[in-house]
Amino acid sequence: MKITFIRPHSTVQSAAPPMAFLSLSAYLRALGNHQINIIDGRAKLLDAEQIKPLLQEERPDLIGITAFSLERQEAHNLASMAKSLYPQVPVVIGGPLPTSDWENTASDPNIDYAVLGEGELTLQSLVESLEAGEKYPEIKGLAYKQNGEVRCFGFPDFIADLDIIPMPAWDMIDLDFYFNNKLKRSSMNPHQKSSRSAPLITTRGCPYQCTYCHNVFGKMLRKRSVESVIEEISYLKRANNVEDIDIIDDIFNLDRERAKKICDRIVEEKLNIGIAFPNGLRVDQMDEELVDKLKEAGCYRIVYAIETGEPAIQKAIKKRLNLKKAKNIIDYTSKKGISTGGFFMLGFLDETEEQMNMTVNFALKSKLHTAAFFVVQPFPKTELFEQAKKAGYKLDVHPQDHYYHVTHNISKVSTERINKIRGRAVRKFYFDPNRVIRFFRTTPVRHAFWTKILMILKFLFSNNPEKEGSSL
Repeated sequence: MKITFIRPHSTVQSAAPPMAFLSLSAYLRALGNHQINIIDGRAKLLDAEQIKPLLQEERPDLIGITAFSLERQEAHNLASMAKSLYPQVPVVIGGPLPTSDWENTASDPNIDYAVLGEGELTLQSLVESLEAGEKYPEIKGLAYKQNGEVRCFGFPDFIADLDIIPMPAWDMIDLDFYFNNKLKRSSMNPHQKSSRSAPLITTRGCPYQCTYCHNVFGKMLRKRSVESVIEEISYLKRANNVEDIDIIDDIFNLDRERAKKICDRIVEEKLNIGIAFPNGLRVDQMDEELVDKLKEAGCYRIVYAIETGEPAIQKAIKKRLNLKKAKNIIDYTSKKGISTGGFFMLGFLDETEEQMNMTVNFALKSKLHTAAFFVVQPFPKTELFEQAKKAGYKLDVHPQDHYYHVTHNISKVSTERINKIRGRAVRKFYFDPNRVIRFFRTTPVRHAFWTKILMILKFLFSNNPEKEGSSL
């Protein structure tokens, strides 16, 4: 089968290599004689109409689209364009958007199938069914319209042994294009040590029950073997001269002993690689030995997902961090000379201004080098979404458009006041002279230097300085 995967252009600021497509392609190629192509609209800043002539050249038998929830409109525009071009070709959509909102996604007349959660098993079964002429297969992880009604067959069976998935199909993309892309940052990490940076996924799933979080990879942690992780790092260095890796697992450090073994092997193999964790680690699953081993292995950047500095909110959102331990680990990580970032969220269900200020004060009193203050987004299919609806808040599943915008205010604080609290937090955090000195001592600033200077100026003069996103 001839398959074309498309990633839409959107306001998402980074355009790292499309890992979902690389994994799906590797899996499909291992099991069948498929010709697969990837069109990366995000990396090349191509909207649906600009992608149209590229799709015309492909003449695919199946079109696959991936999308975050924040890329809803762009994904539907792509589907509309694809269906107008090839009315008889199945259009399949996967990613966080259909996972969290499969009813509305599959209701689009331009979308034939929506894939929920982890996509390899579901897409392979769908491809086999379509090749056999079956239009309405009852496959776990699939949703579609039949006789005017959307049918869904639940979440797929997650792959327990991740080593059965081949290494991502790195040969399908030009990594040098991503390394040298002047249009969008090619990494989730805004503080890259090297432009030759590639993402790496070593685990899937997260057993924690945080009320605001997605469920794309399920609640059971599944791990690649240490050997397969080292093999991929070695390949990326050997074949593509990769100098940095961004480990983007949901929770890399839940199995601390495995994490330490990976560090030990990187040192033993003399891989000489920079390591960053831009997606956030669980601070309560860190210990000083792991920080030391990460540092020895080449880690220069760690972000900890703290979310709130208020114990009652920690309990309410089921994050349940020990904030005292969190502070100690942050301080130790910073002390080791690792650039240390924090993720924070403002606007949880019925959160008060006093509670928001506790979060801000936690960040201000910490040894963090960077901090991002996001606005809570109650996404469909999350516990937080259902809690807010039950509490009487009117939520539309459609308008979430940015983690820096208040689209659904479910707190006890006005939207205007949330913006002011965020603006004050950013200014006080980044204009601490001691923090600025520590930032420049530990954090790479070569990438987008002038963009960061411009952002700093915005921090000085705006009540909501990050409303267009953050580069810091």
